[in-house]
Amino acid sequence: MKLILASEKDPAAMNIVSRLLELYDHERTTDERHFQMGEDLSMEVIKEESTEITALSQQADEVIVASRHASDSGRPSLTVHAPGFLERGELALASPRTIKLALAALKAEVESLGLQFEVSLEATHHGPAGLGVPVTFVEIGSGPEQWADRRAGEAVAHAIMKAATSDVKCLNAAGLGGPHYAPRHTEVTLNTEVGVGHILPKYVNFDAGLVELAVRRTSGGVNLLLLDWKGLSEPQRKVCLRAAEVLGIRVERAGEIARRKKL
Repeated sequence: MKLILASEKDPAAMNIVSRLLELYDHERTTDERHFQMGEDLSMEVIKEESTEITALSQQADEVIVASRHASDSGRPSLTVHAPGFLERGELALASPRTIKLALAALKAEVESLGLQFEVSLEATHHGPAGLGVPVTFVEIGSGPEQWADRRAGEAVAHAIMKAATSDVKCLNAAGLGGPHYAPRHTEVTLNTEVGVGHILPKYVNFDAGLVELAVRRTSGGVNLLLLDWKGLSEPQRKVCLRAAEVLGIRVERAGEIARRKKL
């Protein structure tokens, strides 16, 4: 069973929930906060912030969170990412497959609806990190105007349903380097068979231990380390290459894969 989570405290999440209930068949259960969205998919509206939950009220194999993204820039954006506290070395389980499906669907919806929103992956950040099942955030950013945008809510609703009910074969990768919005990793995810789970950006002072953790906390395992080569310092490059050697994992530069559009 997959579970869509949304916080009643989150205006973007409630916008997305409204679009999901408007656009997709569902059944309300005896719990007014819980909806059956299909045979193997349910949705729950929770009282607490979705980033702060420590346990699920019902059994689930995977969680997709409808959420807001906040940024000082205020730029309209639709984003996808795995959660985790990089600075504390606490990472949720990431699902590259789900992230890839959601990102591709957001891109398609933006084009179909004519939305002036950027679509991108984000580096791993915030919680929850300890639910024990894969968690993916699909978000509307970056301010109150965008959070309330009905068409943005529709785009995310469709993306969540696509990610929850479809499947795709992909080569699982852990992303390393680059800025928070990870343009190189986004490009590779959209245009190749690679799916990226956790992303450790340049601004995090990561070591080989954190790289190994990102690999271990990826559902289905990791096939390669995907490096934004120019978005890494020289010491970080050495950390990545050493970690790949120790773990026995292939290394690829994101820029080179993006140019040739295949591995």
